[in-house]
Amino acid sequence: MLKATLRILVLLTLPFNIQATTQQESSLLEVGSATLTKLFWTIYDSRLFTISGEYRGIESGLVLEIVYQRKISKQQLINSTRDEWQALSLYTESSSEQWLNELEQFWPDVDKSDTIKLKVSEQLNSHFYFNGNAIGTINDAEFTRRFLAIWLSPDSRYPKLQRQLTGVEK
Repeated sequence: MLKATLRILVLLTLPFNIQATTQQESSLLEVGSATLTKLFWTIYDSRLFTISGEYRGIESGLVLEIVYQRKISKQQLINSTRDEWQALSLYTESSSEQWLNELEQFWPDVDKSDTIKLKVSEQLNSHFYFNGNAIGTINDAEFTRRFLAIWLSPDSRYPKLQRQLTGVEK
C-alpha cells in the first residue's frame, strides 16, 4: 500500500517537475551561437544560455546545446572528448578515463538533428539531455569545468567558435 501511495505522489508531482524545468529553461537567455565546420562538412550547431544572458564562467544555470548535423557514433564522441582534453592539457588518466567511462554508459550515437544539452546544476554537476530527455548526470564540478572548457576556454582548439558562444564575437 505504501509503495502504491508513493507511486501516485511521484506521478502527481511529475507534471509539476516537468513544468518547472520548462519554465526555468525558458527564462534562460542566449549568450551566443556558433557552427563547427570542418572542410566542407558542418559537424554541429551550438548555443550557450545563461540566466543573465552573459557568460561569466562556469556557473549554475548555464546550458550548452549542441545540435548535430551529421551521424556520429558514441565512441567518436568519447574519443573527441579525450582528444580535446589532451589538446587543452586537461587530461589526467585516472579522472578523465573514469568520466569517459561514465559518459559511455549513457551517451547515445547521434544522427542529423539530434540534440545533446548539458545543464549545470547549483552544485556545478552536469546533467545531460538527449532530444529533450534526461540521459545521465556526472556529479563532479571538475568534470563540468573540464568538459565545458572544450567549447568555452580561450585556449579551445576553435577560438572563433569560443568567442561566438561566449558572446565576445557575433
